[in-house]
Amino acid sequence: MDTNIPHYNLLKSMTSLIDLRSPKEFEKGAFPQSINLPILNDDEREKVGKTYKNQSKEQAIALGHHLVSGDCKNKRIMLWKDFIQANPMTQIYCARGGLRSEIAQSWIKDIGINVPRVKGGFQSLRQTALDILDFGKNDNKRWIILGGRTGTGKTDILSQLDSSIDLEARANHRGSAFGGTLSAQPKPIAFENALTMNYLSHENKTLLLEDESRTIGRLAIPNVWYERMRISEWVMVEISIEERIQNIIKDYIEMPLDEGLSKIDLLASLQSSLFKIQKRLGLVLYMDIQDKLNKAFSNSKNESHEDWIKLLLQNYYDAQYDYQFKTKMERCIYRSDTKGVISFLQDLELS
Repeated sequence: MDTNIPHYNLLKSMTSLIDLRSPKEFEKGAFPQSINLPILNDDEREKVGKTYKNQSKEQAIALGHHLVSGDCKNKRIMLWKDFIQANPMTQIYCARGGLRSEIAQSWIKDIGINVPRVKGGFQSLRQTALDILDFGKNDNKRWIILGGRTGTGKTDILSQLDSSIDLEARANHRGSAFGGTLSAQPKPIAFENALTMNYLSHENKTLLLEDESRTIGRLAIPNVWYERMRISEWVMVEISIEERIQNIIKDYIEMPLDEGLSKIDLLASLQSSLFKIQKRLGLVLYMDIQDKLNKAFSNSKNESHEDWIKLLLQNYYDAQYDYQFKTKMERCIYRSDTKGVISFLQDLELS
């Protein structure tokens, strides 16, 4: 990787960053090592922007200084000061490295603190992140894709291996029709930025990723990564359907309930996910699974979920996976149970 690209070392070092953009700008996507301490809030930015557009740059700057003055200005400076003192290597940026970061830098200097500005601002950092992800298509790492039918515990395997990057964790989604989590997925920019940071900190010669479709929930895997994944070596984990059912009960029933989701809300979420694949299931199978799902939630025992999960696995997920498996078999270098796969992948990490 070309370490001379702009801001490579800044991102590689995980330097703390103050993002001076407005909250709405920040919500569209940021870096995981950044904190949003805006110089202008959303309303102030809108007013300054309208003045710049309808009147002049000078009047817009004057309005900004008027809106952020007195106690308001002092409070914002103190927030910056406290963060910088807690994180001495901090750098600051706005959208494009312009007036907002220039003014904030001068205010911070007035209280005796010199803080660097990121040249080109967030826009330049974002381009660096995209350049780093793009490098993945030709890096010299050995990419290994971990495959296996739904419920085989692939995510648990990833968590035990230093060479892995968990795409589903970054996307906050478990990667299937039923894979939504209690909290929202990140914005696409935030997802890609977080993936960049994971990639920068990845030191192993082997890169292990879970087999994924092009999208995880509503987020798309960067195209260069997805294309590399499609031609990479493949390892398959195989366990019994009974074990898979228990894994799914743990992940999709017990875990959400333990995290505080009510049975009513969990049932509604699963019903909604089931409805999304109704056409693929066919009406008869859909009604059968729905009936067993509803009965399972009227029963206090977790074993009651086994019937509908087994139907869904055998008639939907396994059929899909078996079709895809035929196209990937020529890339398969190893297949075994969980213990065997972990041992094989650990050996690869050391090779």
